[in-house]
Amino acid sequence: MAPTPAAPNVLSAKVPTPVQADPLEQRILDLLFPYRDECFGDEDSTTELKERAALILCENIAFLIRHHQTTYGKYIEASDVNLASRNWTIMKQGAGRMAGVSIFVNGGTGFTHTVIRANVKFGESVVQCFEAQVNMCLEEFFPGI
Repeated sequence: MAPTPAAPNVLSAKVPTPVQADPLEQRILDLLFPYRDECFGDEDSTTELKERAALILCENIAFLIRHHQTTYGKYIEASDVNLASRNWTIMKQGAGRMAGVSIFVNGGTGFTHTVIRANVKFGESVVQCFEAQVNMCLEEFFPGI
């Protein structure tokens, strides 16, 4: 009698349990929401890839804020982080070529510090524009990459 073949080895992955994001990362994600075109429109065009890109961007911006903590003059709370834009509505209506979007930190010295600034053209993703700027800021932490 022939031996019974072994059952195939099947791998399965479990989806990680969602965890509450750190307040700083969550604050940045919340501030970005109105600027993320994929979150609006008739069809939901958010994809896992776009969501992951936004989450990673928020992690990286939070890292930069924490890295520069001592220059702000105080411990930065999530409520100290703000986002401002210039010409966003005009650009989205097609009347302007470009909008400026920045993330700022309100420091303890009464001074507002720019964390990251990006120029966004009509049709571009604010997440991708910020990613390009953040990648330049992170270059010193990843030499040779």
